[in-house]
Parts: sequence; C-alpha cells; structure tokens
Amino acid sequence: MDDLLNQPPVCHQQDWSRIRDALRYLGRDLHRRSYGIDAQRRELLWAEMDACLKLADRIGATLPEMETWAD
Repeated sequence: MDDLLNQPPVCHQQDWSRIRDALRYLGRDLHRRSYGIDAQRRELLWAEMDACLKLADRIGATLPEMETWAD
C-alpha cells in the first residue's frame, strides 16, 4: 500500500490542463495579494508567483493543442 503513495498520479490531458490553469490563477492571486504587504514578504510572494508561473509554462509546453484531444 505504501508503494502506491510513492507513485505519481496518473493524469489525463484535461487534468494537466486544469493543473496548469490553477497554477496560473494562483500566480495572479499571489501578485494581487503582494500589494498589501511589506517589501520583504512581497519578494517571497513574487518568488512563489514566478515558480507557479514557470511550472504552469512547463506543463503547458508538454500539452498538445486542445483541438487534438480525443477525450
């Protein structure tokens, strides 16, 4: 049973698309929130925002075009 927890989840293309979109949304939300805090914390939020957007871009680069999805 523990072996199952160590395995990456099996995701369909639509799942990866949702994950990508959620990361983009999170990045935008972090950017919006960053204006209400001090400069030191703002840098931390912007670093996290950048990480979310970079991961979203990496996921997006691996997804085929939406028109070719069969499911």
